[in-house]
Amino acid sequence: MKKTLLAIALMASMAGVSAKTVVTVNGTKIDSAVIDRQVSDLSKQSKGQIKDSPELRERLKQAAVVHTVIVQEAKKRKLDETAEYKDIIKRTKEEADKRGESKKPAFKQDFEDFKENLLEQAFAVDVLKKNPVTEQDVRKEYNQINDFYKGSQEVQIAEIVTKSEADAQKVLEELKKGKKFVDVAKQYTIDEVGKKNGGMHQGYINLKDMEVGAPPLHAAVKDLKKGDYTKQPMQGTNNIWAIFSVQDKRPAKVPTFEQMKDALTAQLEGQRVDQAVANLLKQAQIK
Repeated sequence: MKKTLLAIALMASMAGVSAKTVVTVNGTKIDSAVIDRQVSDLSKQSKGQIKDSPELRERLKQAAVVHTVIVQEAKKRKLDETAEYKDIIKRTKEEADKRGESKKPAFKQDFEDFKENLLEQAFAVDVLKKNPVTEQDVRKEYNQINDFYKGSQEVQIAEIVTKSEADAQKVLEELKKGKKFVDVAKQYTIDEVGKKNGGMHQGYINLKDMEVGAPPLHAAVKDLKKGDYTKQPMQGTNNIWAIFSVQDKRPAKVPTFEQMKDALTAQLEGQRVDQAVANLLKQAQIK
């Protein structure tokens, strides 16, 4: 008996040493064992593609903080005491018992994770129940989008990427001779995909979006006509250079309200939940 008690004491001591508290959220400690398990799960799920690193652990720690404040708030709102929550937990446990999953070593932890993830969902539902997105909210958002894109144009871009400015100048010389952009791209671009498709970008991009997301490129191509190309090489990151061509240009069509209604509703609902979580984090004691 003494040996058994000694072994238990040693195991408890070793566990205390190996699992260190990485962050405390409103008094709730999150230890390194939680992060270790998540790293291991990600590695297995990705078949080794996701590697352990300080950056990964920091992201997982931040995610654990968010998860913890949500679960804490859900319990504060007594969402774990609702009939619906209890019924889902009960039915899930019964199904696990029938399939024999509840006898597996990992079931206890997996079931606790399931219950907490369900509380996260319950929290989101409760937020939107108390602060619902109305059709008026959605229509207002749609009108802003419609006004932004009204009268705009969208373009299909092709690109030739080179490793030096000198090579980019050679591209321009070839284009000045009247050679087709896609043919020159297949010959000169260092982009492997571009070599196959003539530098063509899939789909169209609205010039309004380009103006916001890539101002230098917008300035270079906004006035180009269909089939025209930039007359000066543009320098990008990693010391690469590029020549762009407008392969097609057309008036942009904004989808109707009905076509965008569901997507906009989901977007606004996501923003409201995100804001609720941000408020929780702002009020939380995180050490």
